[in-house]
This record gives sequence, structure tokens and C-alpha cells, in this order.
Amino acid sequence: MRTHHSVVIARPCAEVFAFVTDLRNEVRWQPQIKAVELDGPLGAGAHFRELRTSFGRRFDWTFVITAFEAPHRIEIETVTGAFPYRGARIFEDLGDSTRVTEVGELELPRTLRWAEGLLARLSRIPLRIAYARLQDLLELDPSCL
Repeated sequence: MRTHHSVVIARPCAEVFAFVTDLRNEVRWQPQIKAVELDGPLGAGAHFRELRTSFGRRFDWTFVITAFEAPHRIEIETVTGAFPYRGARIFEDLGDSTRVTEVGELELPRTLRWAEGLLARLSRIPLRIAYARLQDLLELDPSCL
């Protein structure tokens, strides 16, 4: 199941990248995420644990950061968790603004593949909500950085 979302935030790229890749901020803008723990310095090879609720269920994931190219890109993939996931956040410098694009692919088990279209549509809702919150937080609250 593939995900894709993009938003333009009226803040410089370096600021948006710094805020989004500071994983402690995940709980501030992603309502489904309940906790994030990073095992050491942020960068390629670092592992982090994420607790989230989705579709009424609680999920515990461990990810590895597979690429970290400040201030343009971060890529992750699952180490442990309910389903294999691989994703990236891409930050495009637009001068005074930044386009943030999230792309990802979640591998559903065969028993759920029949519902892939429905699950993909349903997963877009929290993604849109999260990125709208991120945009509001960064554009309306200068103290958040």
C-alpha cells in the first residue's frame, strides 16, 4: 500500500527539516503517534521506536534511518513492527517556503490485500490531518522552533 502527501509550509527549508527530523516533535503534529524514542544521535543508521494508534489499534514499531541528507531528505524502514514499511520525507527549498513530501510503502499481509484500496484511502485522512497540523504549528507559532 503506497502513501503520498505533499504540503507547502511558509518557513525556510532548514527550519522545517530541523523541526520535522527532531523526532521528539512527532507527537506535537501527528495525533496517531503517542511516543518516540531515539537510541542515539540522529543520522543514517540510527534506530528509533514509535508507539502509535491506527484504526483503533496500538502499534509498536522500530525503525532504522536509512538515509539522512540535511536539509533535504530522511528515509526510514522498519526493523520490527506489524507490517514492513519503507518511507521518505523530502524537503524542497522554495526560498521562503518549503515543500515537504512524504512517500511510503506499507506491505500488507495477504489476508488484508483485498482491502488495500480502502485502507489506502482511509490512511490518507490522518496523513492530511498531521500535515495540516504541522503547517499550522510551523506557520502560526514562531516559538515552536
